[in-house]
Amino acid sequence: MQNDLFIQIHIFMNNRKSIITGILLTIFFAGFISCESTKVGTMSSGNDAPLTGTYWKLTELMGQPVKNQAGNKEMHIEFSKDENRVSGFSGCNRFTGSFSIQDGNRLQFSQMAVTQMACINELVTEKLFLEMLQKADSYSILGNDLSLNKARMAPLARFTVATKPN
Repeated sequence: MQNDLFIQIHIFMNNRKSIITGILLTIFFAGFISCESTKVGTMSSGNDAPLTGTYWKLTELMGQPVKNQAGNKEMHIEFSKDENRVSGFSGCNRFTGSFSIQDGNRLQFSQMAVTQMACINELVTEKLFLEMLQKADSYSILGNDLSLNKARMAPLARFTVATKPN
């Protein structure tokens, strides 16, 4: 009888240790995952440029560097807090529309409109730029660099803070 009681106490203590260990592991991994998603989602260094109110000049599109030809307007994007509006220049045409941001730097563009100028030289780049706006579903900012991303793939486009031309 005394051995049975000892065995029951031993089993209870082992189960209690397992439960406590399980709870501690759950807390540890939940904290780790939370820190990891913050690091990936926001990439905040504390000195990051704000998404809104910043002139973002395009530097890379679909993995390729973008260089503006002399005399041409630079491709850019601007996000405005007022009514969550987005606007910019896509190589030939200006565009405007709305954007929304959800938790985890999720980004969605909507109600986009584009002017219809006839341009020959910038058609391919502009088409890629406008397609990128349709595909992008998240963003990250690190310092003065903005990336528009699709899921966890390589950035679709990269921008850097620049002075807005007059």
